[in-house]
Amino acid sequence: MLKDKSVFYEELKQVGLHDLQESMSRALGLAAMVAYPDGRPLTQPSNLCSFCALLDSSPEARARCAASRVASVRAAAVSGEEVLHTCHAGLVHVAVPLQVAGETVAVVIGGNVALRPLAREAVTRLARETGIDLKRLLEAAGAVPLWTEERLRTVTAVVRKVTETVAQLLHAKEELGRKADQLAALFEFSRTVSGSLDVTEVAQRALGVVLELTGATSGSVVMLSDTPGVAASEVAATAESSEEFRVVPSGEVVAAVERETRAVHFNSRPGGRTLEERRPAVAIPLTFGGRVRGVLTAAGRPEGAEFAEDETAFLTTLGTSLVLALENARLFRELKLRAAMLERLIEVGRVVSSSLDVDVVVESALASVRDVLGAERCILRLLDEETGELVLTGSLGMGAELQARAGRVRPEGTVLGKVLETGEPVVVEDLAGSESGLHLPYYSAEIRALAVVPVRAGGKVLGTLKIYSSVPRRWTEEEVGYLGIVASQTGLALQNARLYSSLREYYLSAVQALAAALEAKDVYTRGHSVRVARWAQACARVLGLGAEEQEQVYLAGLLHDLGKIGVREDILLKPGRLDEEERKEMQLHPVVGARILEPARFPTAVIEAVRHHHEDYGGGGYPAGLIGEEIPLLARIIRVADAYDAMTSARPYREALRVEQAREELRRCAGRQFDPRVVEAFLGIPLEEMENISAPGGGEYPHSFAGRDTVLTEAEAWSRR
Repeated sequence: MLKDKSVFYEELKQVGLHDLQESMSRALGLAAMVAYPDGRPLTQPSNLCSFCALLDSSPEARARCAASRVASVRAAAVSGEEVLHTCHAGLVHVAVPLQVAGETVAVVIGGNVALRPLAREAVTRLARETGIDLKRLLEAAGAVPLWTEERLRTVTAVVRKVTETVAQLLHAKEELGRKADQLAALFEFSRTVSGSLDVTEVAQRALGVVLELTGATSGSVVMLSDTPGVAASEVAATAESSEEFRVVPSGEVVAAVERETRAVHFNSRPGGRTLEERRPAVAIPLTFGGRVRGVLTAAGRPEGAEFAEDETAFLTTLGTSLVLALENARLFRELKLRAAMLERLIEVGRVVSSSLDVDVVVESALASVRDVLGAERCILRLLDEETGELVLTGSLGMGAELQARAGRVRPEGTVLGKVLETGEPVVVEDLAGSESGLHLPYYSAEIRALAVVPVRAGGKVLGTLKIYSSVPRRWTEEEVGYLGIVASQTGLALQNARLYSSLREYYLSAVQALAAALEAKDVYTRGHSVRVARWAQACARVLGLGAEEQEQVYLAGLLHDLGKIGVREDILLKPGRLDEEERKEMQLHPVVGARILEPARFPTAVIEAVRHHHEDYGGGGYPAGLIGEEIPLLARIIRVADAYDAMTSARPYREALRVEQAREELRRCAGRQFDPRVVEAFLGIPLEEMENISAPGGGEYPHSFAGRDTVLTEAEAWSRR
């Protein structure tokens, strides 16, 4: 399609069209002028004969001459052939079209000659109709050049040759200009698309340039799947004047472009009757590395024009630059995604290795999946081996109503069951078109695409990790792989937590065994260690200590008198007060207890609490005579709990104090024997909880510890050896 014809007229003037016309007119001996295709004069006439000049002086004759010229010019412009025409005055004119690329841009007119003398009667009638003096008109008519038909044909051929030469020059100049414009456009295009590393932005910029260069009103850039044989695609950019004009190539067009690896012309409105209604479009392959990686489309040319071969070739050249920019952007996106994946995997791995809190691990894993993969919903389910149900363990983006409805589900016959059965990931790009066996065990219209991977540890499938999308989505192999790694890390964390729980049960059982071994030697203090442990733990809670410190003070409470195992039974069971030597031996039990625990690698805080639980806040205690804050906090807590239980428990040599008496004694000795802050916290323990601990059974060992009965039985037997 030609550029604006006005450009040609300017170029004709620049090359000296009027001078060329004058030279041709003199050389051929006939009048000449150049007209627009609609008949309007583009140049003034050259070498008019006196007869035509006289006619031009009359308005009536001038109008007739113009009408005759317009008729011959239009006939030549439409037909594309020279037209021989006899005007109203009897003179012969030839109209030769000047065509560039098959289109008439101007018409050259030559004439003012006659093939036979003008008849007197015709000249007389012409003078009467136009008001021109007859004598003068007859004289001018006699001077009109008389040509033979052969001479006229020869001159016409010369004029045609001249117009062809001019047309070739114009076409060559137009081609050079177009090539220059294309090179400039290609440079600008390359600069524009290389200015970003975002796939969508690159595609949108490129599409804008293409539409501007071609005059198209709509188009698209579609990126094809990286995996050969996979038909999925990504619409990177679209442009349309309205939804009706949206042009994204169909699967057939994309397949044709991939198969033929060349431009494919198609109709974006196949049902249209006329050319404009059909809206011709072109699909350009974006080829990289010998494979079609995408498709560029454009449609909606002015007046329904089709894309010419040279335009298609130019778009193909643009496509070469575009696909390079898109591949760079895609590689950058992939590297960015991999970096994000690696960063989050490291973070999840850190959480897994540093925390045994399942909730913390699950939250970190689900957040990493959501942030890296852009998943709208992330759901972790663990298998209940007793019921065979999958239990909702953690989720992000799942509404409360759906959580309540799908808290426990049966996996059989669903996508979840398939994952549990095969131990392999399952990906569904669009649930609307998938088989029923790939659906979920509960219905949700908001879910259109999903990816599910098994959560496993030690070769055993523990559950499933799922991500959802509310629109159809193609899950890449890399995304599914990342999901699988996170699931594996989560499975490892769950296994570690379960192992830790089991070890903790046995660990606590061992602690109880040590305490039981001690109490087996002293029936009067049976239950003392458990009560001290429970009161110390409650006091730590009121003080605001964390779960770890609460557990440590509980263990220290159980073991605080462990060193009494080394005290002679006659001293330990003496019904009266101890003498000085006996008292010194008894005061060694905190240090002995700490020494027993050290080889077993008990937590340092527990060992130090056992070592210093007889230190007095105001000084004077044992074994180190520490004062105030020098005494470990856990030891200060056990000091109060131990004293309270001793005061409220009967001994062979004294009766137990009433609760109110013991509480008052704690207040009285605060600041001297006891830490005032710890006393305040201890007295802040709810009375109901205090009574439960003091009640019969409050000093019994918890039944939740694995192997409790066996351990305690063995401990009691060992203590009597």
